[in-house]
Formats: sequence, structure tokens, C-alpha cells
Amino acid sequence: MMLEFLLVAITQGIITKTYGEVADFSYTTSGFVCQNGYSTSKTITFSGSFANVPKIIFVPTIFDFASFSSSQFTVKLEILSVSLTNFQIKITCPTKKVNTYKLSWFAIDDNRLEVINEAINDININPVASKQYSIQNPNIKKAIASIHSYGINGALDITLSISELTTTQVTVNIAKNSNLLYLGYQVILGTDEVISYIDEIASSNSYTSQVYNLISDNYFVVSFTKLTNSGTNAFRLQYFITKTSTTIYYDCSTWGGAYPSNIMKVFWLQTTLNQEFLAMECLTVRVSKLFDRYVDLKPAFQLEILEINKVLNTVGSESIVLNESIQLVTIHVFYKCPSNNKKVHSQLNKCNSCTGTNQIHNLNHYCHGSVNSINIYAKYQAQANYKELTLTRASNGVTIAQTLRNRSTSQKNILKVDFLDI
Repeated sequence: MMLEFLLVAITQGIITKTYGEVADFSYTTSGFVCQNGYSTSKTITFSGSFANVPKIIFVPTIFDFASFSSSQFTVKLEILSVSLTNFQIKITCPTKKVNTYKLSWFAIDDNRLEVINEAINDININPVASKQYSIQNPNIKKAIASIHSYGINGALDITLSISELTTTQVTVNIAKNSNLLYLGYQVILGTDEVISYIDEIASSNSYTSQVYNLISDNYFVVSFTKLTNSGTNAFRLQYFITKTSTTIYYDCSTWGGAYPSNIMKVFWLQTTLNQEFLAMECLTVRVSKLFDRYVDLKPAFQLEILEINKVLNTVGSESIVLNESIQLVTIHVFYKCPSNNKKVHSQLNKCNSCTGTNQIHNLNHYCHGSVNSINIYAKYQAQANYKELTLTRASNGVTIAQTLRNRSTSQKNILKVDFLDI
């Protein structure tokens, strides 16, 4: 009874999402005098414990930086560590004073989401016009490059944009002037379900956004993709979000000086899973047992995917990605019988929603005197997404495993053929 209570308590403590803000990086906090090399860090504790280390997204909500005048100004933000229960973030002020840097953060355990953290030092010495990053999930369709910190020597003018997004990589364009010394940003990537673009607003004056309908189980995220300043004024920019039971909007403004022109990218970040990526299901399977007079000219066995003309007939593994346009997949397995005391045991995934033995086709076929080759032709139905497959040919069989990136990443065998002794 005690063990049962403990298990329930542990389960109830596991979370998949949480959010909050960091307001301690401010002159109103005792001891915070962020200038001339000062740095401090803060540990943020989550509302519960994650099962996996979550992705952390953070966006500035208040910039209040001292007058730049003619000297350099730099502020650096970096995530030092992320665990199941907390994350640690650090601010550094190498030169002039940061009065306040307030930010909102979101922690999500979901493999449909990827976050890349970037910090580019000495960008004036080693200019960078673009940066390219590898991504893991081929089904990522949305990307935002969000500025969070910078260093300059004069006027500020930074614009980030996504110039290319493929199944394997994302490219960020960095448009800047020669005054830029340092740049910190995040690249936030997600599937169509995880990220929904709301608006992109370029402004040169304070404004109130339009009122948006609130969507449940979504975080409302406002990010900066462009920041400017004359280089002689203090940099002060803020936005405040107002939410009712059915709507949400924000006000963006400055105080005590000129408004810094900017571009804000606004998007929803979904925190639930409604459309799951599923393994391919076998619709039909046909087995041909033949006496092949040319069998000696063929390999011992091979695996073939007809739609892409892919053949694997040597021992080893290979990963491939099937295009999202391919929704019917034909797989051919050939086996050359070395003797009469062999059988071919096949397992093919046929029903994702079924349980027990109804999940798979279990087939057995035997070699004998009039049969020296066995061919299996399986036709699979696939979702309209990119399919990550690992093809493996061992000395005694072939396997196709599909990688599924949902909230968690899993692998499922869609085909397993073993060549066994009787």
C-alpha cells in the first residue's frame, strides 16, 4: 500500500511543460550592479520534475540599458545548465550598465520542438553573414531566430531571418552594421503542430497589438527578430501581455527617450499532442516461393524499397528518409535457400491501434526441394510526413525500424525477417 502511494506521488510530480519569468536582473534587486565585468546567475526551479531534460526558450520583455554615448556596450545572456528540476541562466555586463533585463521563459519536454542557442563573439573581427545548423527532426516546418543579447560600438542595427529550412538543416541570415561586437540568439524550431505563426510586426513607434483569440494548451510567445538604436540614447524597450478568459494582446513601448525601431515575431507554442506520428502499417503481404534456375547468380538475401530504388544486400545498417509525398511503400525481401532445413520467419507491423498478436503479421515459410528462393512483397501505408527508417542487414535476417519523434522519440520495427534453422 505504501509503495502504491509512493508511485502515485511520483507520477503526479512529473510535468511536460511549465513557464515563468526572471525579474531579478534589475537595479531593484539588492546587489545587482551590472557593469564593468559584473556577472551573476540565477537558478530557476520548475513547478515539478520533468521525465526528460526539457527545451528552454527565453525571450526579453524589458530592456533598460544605460546611455551608450560613444563607448562600447555589451550584455550577454547564456543558459549554463538544464536539469529535470531547474535551469541556470547567467547575465554578464562587460562595460556599461544594464539597469534591468527582464525575460519570460518556457520549458517544454517535446521532441517535436528543437532549440539552438548561439553566441557569436568578436563578430566585428570575424564577420558572419549567416549561420547553418543541423536539425534532428526532418518534419520540422517552422523556425524563428530570436535576438536576446548583443554588444555594440555605436549605433545598433540587427536583423535575423530564416533563409533556408530543409529536412536536415536551418540557415539563419544575420543582417547587421559594422558596429556589432557580439550577438546572442536562439533558433526555435518545431513541427506544424507545435509552432503556429500569429503575426510579424515592424514598428517605429509605441503600439498596441491586435486582440487575438486565446487558444488553450498554447503559450503566447513574443520574440524580437530586429533591434535598432541610434547609439547615443539609452536603450529602453518593453512589452506587457494582457490576457482575459478568451483573448490576449500586448503593448510595446519605451520611456524617457526615442522608441527603438524593431520587428517582433509572435507565435503560438503548442504544449499538447493531438496529431501523433505513427509507424507505417502493412496493408497487404504476398509471398512467392519459387525454384529459380538463376538463384546462384543472386546474393544470399537482400532488402529492396521499390519507390526509391533502394537495395541493401550487404551486411550493415543505413538510415534513410522517405519523402512526405510517399504514402504507399512497397518492400521486397529476397532469400536464397542454402538448404532444405531453413525457414523464413516474418513479422510485419499491421495495426498501430491494436494490441497483442493483432499488431503484427506473423508468417513462416519453409525451404524444401522444389523451393530454392522465397520472396516477400509487403505494401505499407504511411502518413504524409517524412519517414525516418533504419535498414539493417545482419547475417541471419533483415530489419526496418522507423524512428517516431513525438513528445518522446521511439523506434518501432515495421519489418523483421529472420532466417532460421528448422
